[in-house]
Amino acid sequence: MAISLRNTVICVLIVAFILLATLQTTDIGNRSSNRRNVNPEPSTSSSATSTSFSQCTHPVHKLIFIKTHKTGSSTIATTLARYADEKGLKLATPIWTHIFHETNSFSHNMVLSFGDMGHFDILTSHARYNRKEMDMVISNPKYITIIRNPVKQLESAYSYYSMAKHIGIQTDGDHELQAFLKQPRYYFDNYDYFMKVQSWNGQIFDLGLEHADHLNQTLVRRKIQQIDAEFDLVMINEYFDESLVLLRKQFYWDWEDIVYISKGVRKTTLRHKITPELAAKIQQWNSADVQLYDHFNRTFWGKVAQYGPNFNKDVLYFKELREEITSRCLDMNSHSNPAYDKRVENHKLKPNAPNYCKNMISGTMQYVNWMKFMYVFHRVLLPLTLVCLGCVFMLFLYRRFRRGNGDQYRLLDLDTTDLGSDKTVVPIYSKQNN
Repeated sequence: MAISLRNTVICVLIVAFILLATLQTTDIGNRSSNRRNVNPEPSTSSSATSTSFSQCTHPVHKLIFIKTHKTGSSTIATTLARYADEKGLKLATPIWTHIFHETNSFSHNMVLSFGDMGHFDILTSHARYNRKEMDMVISNPKYITIIRNPVKQLESAYSYYSMAKHIGIQTDGDHELQAFLKQPRYYFDNYDYFMKVQSWNGQIFDLGLEHADHLNQTLVRRKIQQIDAEFDLVMINEYFDESLVLLRKQFYWDWEDIVYISKGVRKTTLRHKITPELAAKIQQWNSADVQLYDHFNRTFWGKVAQYGPNFNKDVLYFKELREEITSRCLDMNSHSNPAYDKRVENHKLKPNAPNYCKNMISGTMQYVNWMKFMYVFHRVLLPLTLVCLGCVFMLFLYRRFRRGNGDQYRLLDLDTTDLGSDKTVVPIYSKQNN
């Protein structure tokens, strides 16, 4: 029995440490493969601009990304999550799913944490902006977000979330959105449909302004001023690469840190044609988002002016780098629909694609789930496993000790002594001669 227990303990220990070593090696290997050969020099002379400004030795590692809906935010979120994975940073993840909440304001209680509150590094999942609560999760973070032309953003959200189907609008194709915009307030007030919050000023709603305040111009302007004061960078979807070049310099990152392959691109069958009349109706309905977009479209170019004379060259270099990475990784003649979302289409990897391509095409959900598993493994499963193994090992030693001491003694006799009406059995032991 002792031999069987000993062998069991040894086998369990070996398996546990092999599992730990495998997970750690895989994690490190993925990070290092992402860093190798991901920055090829384009053939044009603009490649020299990759050193057009000095690099700081302390890049920004603490940041919160407010992931607005249907603005290209999935690509940004994946890029940031990949950065956290490569750098070994702590990604703040939701407890159950890959989002914190679509409608409720963010609370620090939504974060999966085992004593690490305030010590996370990056937050990228969908969450409505709440500065006070978010500052409790990450200490002194930089805040960034991305916004989009409200006309394009509403068209994207309306079709992607199949709002016409959930409302019950019986029409087809391009007329679905037109039918909704004939009386949008009626549908918004009287119907409870999927992702309803994104059908009216969805972007400023994600940034913290409740729908009840969207018609109050004073509160809308105050919210825009608050965002301007509290955010370090507001990116613009229509100037996606330019936004990432600004982020790179402002946060002292490398080129390979911001290179990306687009995520969540809608199928062409899920797009509506926007006429000038329809665009005008959207702008009227989403007037708060229009004011938000117009404000940061102006301030964006102020940041570009502060960047310096090499901005256009650096943007050109980045575009060439991204095209080179895309050509290395993807087969542009084949498409696939990811299993987790049939509404989007992606290109397939080339059979001989480099290792880093696999991580580049991973989506936000995959990164969040992977890093959530690694966090739970290191903070809960691994310590619990080691404690259990320690208990088993101590039990093994205890049994060996008991057996070893027991062999040194033998029962010689029993002496029964009368004590009143009771009889006490007194065992008499004698140490054996070895």
